[in-house]
Amino acid sequence: MKRITTIFILAFLCGFFVAGRAHAWIHVARDGETLEQLANFYYGDPSKSIIIRAANGFMHPDDGSVLQGERIEIPGITYHTVTDSEDWYALANRYLGSSSRASFLAELNNRKVETSVAAGQIIRIPYQLLYIFAPDETIKSVTKMFMGDKWKPEWLQAYNLKKKKKYGRGDALLIPLINVDYTAAAKKEIEAKQTKKVSVDDKKAQLQAVSQIAELRKMYSKGKYLQIVVTGQKLLANPRLTNPQKIGVYQYLAFAYVAFDEISLATQTFKSALELQPSMELSPITVSPKILRVFQKVQKELLEPTGDASSK
Repeated sequence: MKRITTIFILAFLCGFFVAGRAHAWIHVARDGETLEQLANFYYGDPSKSIIIRAANGFMHPDDGSVLQGERIEIPGITYHTVTDSEDWYALANRYLGSSSRASFLAELNNRKVETSVAAGQIIRIPYQLLYIFAPDETIKSVTKMFMGDKWKPEWLQAYNLKKKKKYGRGDALLIPLINVDYTAAAKKEIEAKQTKKVSVDDKKAQLQAVSQIAELRKMYSKGKYLQIVVTGQKLLANPRLTNPQKIGVYQYLAFAYVAFDEISLATQTFKSALELQPSMELSPITVSPKILRVFQKVQKELLEPTGDASSK
């Protein structure tokens, strides 16, 4: 199979949150590496290369070869330590985009939503993958491919909070991946690289970010929403982005999610932007009414916070 130029799968996930986000490590490819080798190193299972393929837009050939120096997103789960004020509803709202996913989060942790989660307890937060159906795919085949036999298509369909009876080509589906924990060796290497001093010119990195954000604008004007999500995810992995740059990325990510009708994801993205800049506004001249409605609803919710999420 040749490299696929049409992107069918993207990473989400919560990867665009500032405070608590599903983890994705950016691996810089070495000469001769393959996706299968990376899956074996990071997950201890070469067959999980399909997850890495998906998170990077299905742009790699069948032999799994990668280009030296290529930046490859490696999805991973997040471990969260519960605080006194948190319950399953609050955690689902924070990490999964909606408190309505509380029961799903509990189940992914082998618990029931009726069972309270104690302060100090460590829970697993799945990596959310935004999948766009290719021709001839079904929710059954997609569920089996990414979640195995334990989870049923009906469960995944309910997780998406949509009254949709059938998924087909071009439809978007959120897939909460819980089977992407890193191996001990991978965690050790990641920790070493994170603590190592990196001699990179911040100004140069930020100038590169400015150029990439300009590309997001071009992608949006051309309707390339899938590419916006892929590019935006990788931009947010850059710790040297300034707050204005982050806000710019969040804005176009939210626009793309609205285009996919993923309103809960767009809502959470706008929240992240408004937390950095409460005075942020969108122009009704350049922004569609649908996007404006989502944005204004988020503004109102932040100004007038609702009650306890657990009451929902």
